Amino acid sequence: MIKGGWKSVGFLAATAAVAGWEVFASWDGDPTTLPWTDLIVTYVPGEVAVVLLGGLIAWLPVHFGLRYWRKSRGRGGNGG
Repeated sequence: MIKGGWKSVGFLAATAAVAGWEVFASWDGDPTTLPWTDLIVTYVPGEVAVVLLGGLIAWLPVHFGLRYWRKSRGRGGNGG
């Protein structure tokens, strides 16, 4: 059972949709199909994108590490 109910399901569905669209758009031969990456490059200034991506790259390993550590110690969080 997924903890967090519909919020978790919605978040996971949105993440899967974005990843699926990116894969579909990269393999689609139609030049009018824009990958999500191209939309970000078009509408988000480079400086903003660099800051956001740098923060994401720094945050994700710490976030997952803490979650797995809590899970191994039996403290829960989602899934544990």
